[in-house]
Amino acid sequence: MNLFTQSVISGLMTGAVYTFLGIGLVLVYRTARILNLAHGETFAITGVAAALLAGAGLPLGAALGLAILISLAFATGLHRFVLRPRAEWPAGTLILITLGAAFVVRGVLILLAGTDPLSFPVMFEGPPVRFAGGAMPLQGIALVVLGFGVSAGVGIFLAATRAGKQLLAAAENPYAAELLGVNVERARITAYAIGGLLGALAGVLLIPLIAVDFQSGLAMTLRGFIAAAISGMSPVGVLFSGLGLGLFEAMVGAYLGALYQDPVMFCVLILVALWQSRNIRFGGSRRA
Repeated sequence: MNLFTQSVISGLMTGAVYTFLGIGLVLVYRTARILNLAHGETFAITGVAAALLAGAGLPLGAALGLAILISLAFATGLHRFVLRPRAEWPAGTLILITLGAAFVVRGVLILLAGTDPLSFPVMFEGPPVRFAGGAMPLQGIALVVLGFGVSAGVGIFLAATRAGKQLLAAAENPYAAELLGVNVERARITAYAIGGLLGALAGVLLIPLIAVDFQSGLAMTLRGFIAAAISGMSPVGVLFSGLGLGLFEAMVGAYLGALYQDPVMFCVLILVALWQSRNIRFGGSRRA
């Protein structure tokens, strides 16, 4: 096995997941101006629910469908019942509320599933595709194709369609958007629903290849946020930043060791924060 080739393959798969999560974060931020730190919990909820339901004897398709619905209910319920009634609160307070929601989900998941990692069968079975000394499973190919394809579709939807521009207008100036006939509340809940669906799809496609546990959500939120921040919260740019982040993390794990991945990713987060704050330091401003 060629270590470099296999690392690239691994990076493509994780990069697709980071793109899923990053564009969901971007969508919610660009629509509601809130950084949703509970976004990665849609990944964990879907994975744990699907594993438990499949383990209880439910057919895999039904288990995955029900798990996605549970994740969507969490994403939209967070907005409708927790954030919307407090819409006039400071943005920093709302971000802390989403962080609290993430820890509540962690507590619920550990009560339901315990601390052991869980998984479920792959949807795409068959021998892996081998090339250049590496091997990619069919599930991984589906993850890469769907990950970048769906994320690109969402980016194009935001940038080039009337409905997508209405979502962005709802964040840029909600009062003016309402005067122009945009249903701001519907736009925001749609953004949370799409973001939740993207996180759920990431879980459905990646978790059969690895595993999930109660604390996976915040780790995924971190990586999705780094991808989103590198792109400048751009729905199109996150496609490339997510891919680059996945490849970078895979190379760190391959050549330095898996124990270095989280510290290196935190360093990247700090560097990104310093880079994005450069305009503030010099008296400038930058809108996402």
